[in-house]
Amino acid sequence: MAGALYSALLGVVPGAPPQQRRRPLVVLGPEASGRSALLFRAALLGSGVAAAPASVMFVAPRPLQRLPCEGGLDAIAMQRIQFLYPPSSQLLFQVLANLQQTSCPALVVVDDLEEYLSSCSGPNVAAQLVALLLDTVNHFSQKLSRVSSACQLLVSMKSPGEAGEDGGHFSVVERYFQAQMWLHPEESSDPVSHGVTKVVRARLSQPGSQDQEWLLRFEPEGKMKISSLPCQGEDSRGAAAQNDTPAGAEAQVFLPGSQC
Repeated sequence: MAGALYSALLGVVPGAPPQQRRRPLVVLGPEASGRSALLFRAALLGSGVAAAPASVMFVAPRPLQRLPCEGGLDAIAMQRIQFLYPPSSQLLFQVLANLQQTSCPALVVVDDLEEYLSSCSGPNVAAQLVALLLDTVNHFSQKLSRVSSACQLLVSMKSPGEAGEDGGHFSVVERYFQAQMWLHPEESSDPVSHGVTKVVRARLSQPGSQDQEWLLRFEPEGKMKISSLPCQGEDSRGAAAQNDTPAGAEAQVFLPGSQC
């Protein structure tokens, strides 16, 4: 169910009015769990939703070392993504303050949020930064409400306890992001591709909905395959609601104009 996964990343809330079909989401996982790849794919997908010249804003502490896709990328989709790389929380504060005067994207993506929070002088400042992110996105949503749309906030950060994290940064984020997607990677050998296929379990938890779970397979050439999985502890009603295709039926995802 690739569509359900990307709807979750883009914040779509089934059955809600258009202006409310956005729910801020945090993607959590250890190093090499596919966090940046998922966010980049969501940015590419989101760039094709709105007609604005720059419909997506991608923020990270540093440029991506390589695009998490192989093959050609849609030039128009890439032009609609504005990449910003403020290296510290102080500069991110400045960027967000200026954005409210100049931009109106439909999707704001922040990768490696924990690096910005760790450069804050204390937990209160970290909370202010997260609150400013949400306030900026709400400001964009108010502007977009004229066209029956809203702005989504999608962020990623390391799992609590990863690389010495004490969980303090997550506690700040947890207060503001009730929708959370947890990534649990493992590796398996793929004899067909003669390489290593990264296998990641992605579990989405959000208020008012049954948990959803997918199996993501990142193949060496850059393709990503998505399989829906039944979540443990689901009742039959919840499982039937989320699985309109058989569990384990794989959907191969290719972004517009790419070979991913």
